[in-house]
Amino acid sequence: MRKEMLPVLFALLLASLLGTALVAARWIYSGSPAYLFLLWNLFLAWLPLLAALLAPVLRRFPPLLVGAGAIWLLFLPNAPYLLTDLMHLGRWGAVPFWYDLLLLLVFALTGLLLGFVSLDIMHTQVSEILGRVAGWFFAITALTLSSLGVYIGRFLRWNSWDALLQPSGVVADLLALLRQPWAHRQAYVFSIGLAAVLVCAYIVLNLTPRGRQEAIN
Repeated sequence: MRKEMLPVLFALLLASLLGTALVAARWIYSGSPAYLFLLWNLFLAWLPLLAALLAPVLRRFPPLLVGAGAIWLLFLPNAPYLLTDLMHLGRWGAVPFWYDLLLLLVFALTGLLLGFVSLDIMHTQVSEILGRVAGWFFAITALTLSSLGVYIGRFLRWNSWDALLQPSGVVADLLALLRQPWAHRQAYVFSIGLAAVLVCAYIVLNLTPRGRQEAIN
């Protein structure tokens, strides 16, 4: 792992601890563990980053690198999925509205950053191996597939591991989306819309002065 990654990981860990503290404080204040599920969602959002951190180590072993990449892509939707937890805002009114808004935003932004950091690591690996154009194609494709994955998780209620444990069910639902696009237009509108937001945000982050310098190098 590169030394420059340590401050990033430390910042993400602090953000995760802040979210955990907010959930704990809410529980103590209200007596209701309403938002405990956010901790599980946050844990799942860390998994793609942990898989991505293995990629530089496994570059000497292409089959293992491909395997780590597959695991990373499978769990990547769990990071932006936290954005959709904003839909729970106002559902449990035991604490001030602003507190729940702050709590949900902390988790949403932490999940988004976890996803972007893991993508940046994989994007760098692909760019170094296959070139800059291939790297950007990879990044945009990953974000697009991730957006579809968020839809599958939020609305079809499949989890990442279901692709391994219940592949027939997941494939059947995906084929239904492809065969009857108009009947499932919500899936397309949601996935395309979220993909556009994620791609734009990722590009903006890469257009920062540091991002431009790393791209040039």
